Amino acid sequence: MSGSSKGKKKHLWYGYLEAGASSTPVLRDDRLNTGNPRTLYLFNLARGRILEYSREIVEGKLCELNGKQSKAIADLDAGYAEARRDFKQRSARLLNIPERASSAGRATQEADLGETADDESPDNRLDAQVE
Repeated sequence: MSGSSKGKKKHLWYGYLEAGASSTPVLRDDRLNTGNPRTLYLFNLARGRILEYSREIVEGKLCELNGKQSKAIADLDAGYAEARRDFKQRSARLLNIPERASSAGRATQEADLGETADDESPDNRLDAQVE
């Protein structure tokens, strides 16, 4: 994959995904990492989104932009900039896992520690909760 732009964005690769009716120009940003060596992120111009693809499936279907397709670079840049604003990498996503009952009580105690009354110092409150 070597269809980089004219020098200033060396981390970006502009290409074309040949997938029949779903063929589209794509953009790969080497700074985005899926956290899985078997997958990669591509900005799909037709969908207007950054999607995760299986390397095994997609790499054989990627090619550099030809002369006619290279006109899509401006559209890829604009669409990618828009999609990137709302995109969160899998490794950066927070898991929504409920806490266990035993740790929920501890979380409540920790939340109470953050609030102090005017006449009570945080150290005194710590001692009172340990007793």
